[in-house]
Amino acid sequence: MLRLGLLLALLVTGCASAPDTASPSPPAAYPTGADVEPGEIQLVPLRPGVWAHVSTFRFEDGTVYPSNGLVVRDGDSVYLVDTAWGEEATIALLAAIDAEIGLPVRGVVSTHFHDDRVEGADVFRSRGIPVFASSMTRRLAADEGNAVPSDSLAGLTVPGTNVRLGPLDVFYAGPGHTRDNLVAYVPEAGILAGGCAVHEASRTHAGNVADADLDAWPVSLRRVRDRYPEVDLVVPGHGPPGGRELLDHSIEVVEAAGD
Repeated sequence: MLRLGLLLALLVTGCASAPDTASPSPPAAYPTGADVEPGEIQLVPLRPGVWAHVSTFRFEDGTVYPSNGLVVRDGDSVYLVDTAWGEEATIALLAAIDAEIGLPVRGVVSTHFHDDRVEGADVFRSRGIPVFASSMTRRLAADEGNAVPSDSLAGLTVPGTNVRLGPLDVFYAGPGHTRDNLVAYVPEAGILAGGCAVHEASRTHAGNVADADLDAWPVSLRRVRDRYPEVDLVVPGHGPPGGRELLDHSIEVVEAAGD
């Protein structure tokens, strides 16, 4: 059965319109691979009007690995950062949003072409919900044989460019974990969805670098850090959120991998 639990995980005090500049406390119980079965979803409230969505994937060795996205309220609807990891989990995500938030999904942005970011795109397409991505992401997803986001975001071809999508500032800082990785910032909440360009605090290695640019990655992360000095809550692609120190941590990990 689908687990549609809305976890009571309060990360920080304060309101979305005036985020606290201090580093947030870690959630009391952020979902891990042991908490979410593949095909299921959990929603974790981060700040008013912003939730993390957590799905998982089971690898051939039996390891169950979690993946993060965001759900962000924009008036009488919500926007999502990234699909869930797989079609079944994306169906569960839409069911959870309907049951526990009660607002329609207006659009989704995928932060790069790997399957943990795009694999639910066809589920959204079948329901008339656009999934946006850069033209590079759409091309790379097609080349990889992954689900292809339905709509291109104009621009986002030159490092340092951005577009606005509903409540999100979508930024292309340059190559990193992949050539096309984007980040998405929620200005009203002080929350950055770093995607797989940003590592969780416990990560001590650069992870999957098959499509990475290890030389450009730290440069791109510094662009993110400099563009959003007010960010105080960072959601990595995998694992628990943390403060803006996750950006510095990720730079250190990637630079060590490139040595």
